[in-house]
Amino acid sequence: MIEKSGPTGYETSPGLYLSLTCLSCNGVADINDCLSTAATCQNSNEECYLDKTILPNLLAVFSAGCRSKQVCDLFAAASAGKRETSRTKRTTVACAECCTTSSNNSTGIPCNGYLCNQKPKTDITTCGVCDKVADPTLCSVIQDCPPNEVCTSELMFANNQLVHRLGCERKDVCDVTLKGYKNANPGQYTGPKRKRVDGEIVICSSCCDTRTCNMADCKSLINSKCTTIVALDLRF
Repeated sequence: MIEKSGPTGYETSPGLYLSLTCLSCNGVADINDCLSTAATCQNSNEECYLDKTILPNLLAVFSAGCRSKQVCDLFAAASAGKRETSRTKRTTVACAECCTTSSNNSTGIPCNGYLCNQKPKTDITTCGVCDKVADPTLCSVIQDCPPNEVCTSELMFANNQLVHRLGCERKDVCDVTLKGYKNANPGQYTGPKRKRVDGEIVICSSCCDTRTCNMADCKSLINSKCTTIVALDLRF
């Protein structure tokens, strides 16, 4: 088993794997078209990749996702401008690169968004949007929020199990909650012990404003001073 440090997306303890999230797209004309879909690599033998291919009409397209480390190593060893020929047309792979960093620390965009000298836009709040998933890092639906919304993450008890709900919420709603949080007791939330929503018990609720920041455990967002706008720990 290949062991890599935590920031690369791999657990350092033998036998444990921290999932690596990558941008995922196929044959798009702009790297920003890849920002709406994510792929989770299956194991430590896969890495994020980005291919820039020149078509016969001289247009460039991008493909991204997870790729085996063995293939990544082969591309890295190959010379630039490797050509792949189909049955009737010829295309040129102008760039094929891989990475294993979970995301850019300042934008939250997976590392393959910056391969092949690309600079994706970061002025749009993009959030994971999933309902009742067991692990927020496995949410594969990514959506651009309206300008007045931010990302939300909730940990709840529903149907006798802990699940996560991810989505977008109006910033003013989060601001109101934050004001109540600060007025209650700076540095420590002392509100209700639990919050019921449609029969479900919300244990933790948070808002944040960086790309896909809500695709993390709600309690970890509470401890993240750089991304959390409001994080309420509603304990039983």
